[in-house]
Amino acid sequence: MTGVFRKVSGLVFEKLSGDISLMHSKRLLGNLLRPSPRRCGIMLVSGIFLLIIVGPLLISQDPLKQDLSLTLCAPGGTHLLGSDHLGRSVLSRLLYGGRSSLLISFSCTSISLIIGSFLGVVAGYREGWSDLVVMRLVDGTLAFPGTLLAIILAGTLGGSMTTLVFALSATMWCDYCRLVRNMTRSIKQAPHLEAGYLLGFNAAFLIRRYIFPELTPQLFTLASLGMGRTILNISGLGFLGIGLQPPLPEWGSMINQGIGFMSEAPWLVIVPGILIFLAVFGFQLMAGAPHER
Repeated sequence: MTGVFRKVSGLVFEKLSGDISLMHSKRLLGNLLRPSPRRCGIMLVSGIFLLIIVGPLLISQDPLKQDLSLTLCAPGGTHLLGSDHLGRSVLSRLLYGGRSSLLISFSCTSISLIIGSFLGVVAGYREGWSDLVVMRLVDGTLAFPGTLLAIILAGTLGGSMTTLVFALSATMWCDYCRLVRNMTRSIKQAPHLEAGYLLGFNAAFLIRRYIFPELTPQLFTLASLGMGRTILNISGLGFLGIGLQPPLPEWGSMINQGIGFMSEAPWLVIVPGILIFLAVFGFQLMAGAPHER
């Protein structure tokens, strides 16, 4: 009799958990489709992604090819957005540079999200020594400024993509870890989750079916903010000359190279700056959306 009751209770709890997960998924999808600043942000970021992915396929100009007979050409004609001091196409370099910036930003955010979420769930769900060890690791990591650490690593190891991803991810994961840990500690006290403990469901099932759906909106917000912040950091390192090294195009380094020609060719600074602004602004709009009702 006890076995039958346990089986029926398990089926009921699983059905309720599935309904809750479905409810959260529908709510997230509804928020995505609702006219709001988030929708504008998604459209803006999607447009930038589409531009940098499809654009190079439609433009035959090599971003590394130099033509000293076409130095500092004004926008229009052969070069739609003009050329730089070495006769290279500004448009082509912007598109290829955008690929590098967004690829590094996406890699940093993904790595930080995975590591931080895993450690945060472990610390928040198990508590005890697991929580103590993880949070002391977070405190120790945050004791060193993340931007300064990125500058030191990039300046020492060189401005390759791998170095930048490692340098910028070294402290970013802490934000995800603290958020997930605190929310997990709160969610696990919910009555229906406690009922799951009593019915004997394992931790993996409860985390997957209930805790993670609750975390998704907040992680989406933090990841959007992280993407924008990482693009700014990449551009800042490139402007300082310790980001991606020439001749590879990158928005920050393009501004650095164009400053010396600001009076003659202002587009060398203005156009990359506009793209950086639009990308970061789009991610900022996306980040605010999960809190909208």
